Amino acid sequence: MRSSIDLRRLVRAAAAGDPRAWDTLVERFGALVWSTTRAYGLSPEEGANAAQTTWLRLAEQLDRLDQHDRLGEWLAATARRESLRLLSIKRPAVADAPQTAPSSSAPAEPAEPRREALLWGIIHQLPEHCRRLLRILSAIPTPSHEEVAAALDLPAASVPAAQASCFNELRYRIADIQG
Repeated sequence: MRSSIDLRRLVRAAAAGDPRAWDTLVERFGALVWSTTRAYGLSPEEGANAAQTTWLRLAEQLDRLDQHDRLGEWLAATARRESLRLLSIKRPAVADAPQTAPSSSAPAEPAEPRREALLWGIIHQLPEHCRRLLRILSAIPTPSHEEVAAALDLPAASVPAAQASCFNELRYRIADIQG
């Protein structure tokens, strides 16, 4: 309950023009927006364009949003729509090109980049719906089931089963590599 009250205050402050409130919103939901755009196979540049357009749409709608506690879902759905719009303009026949792993703010240990590259290589072999789901779940903080559902245009109730299925497939593929 406290976080929805805080979010309501934050949204109102941002709508009133408080730049710190806006920065806090971007910090809180930026990874969700970014991971959603990248989940649809956009290049880093295209992803940045879709993310910027998502934030622009929020700025345009901020004073009209009435369900502040669902802002993450709204942002995820908007990022999904913007990503699909860009894909339809730029690439009518979308080829699912390999993507880079999301960046981490923590410094990597020497062996970590190799493990991370191996992991993302395995993820790229998964079915498309699993790749999208895992990319969105890689956002920090981890999005809620409702936010994931909005990003993927799924019913929220189906997210746990989809997540379990994709993680199981990932585990099987990792086990195959480990021998």
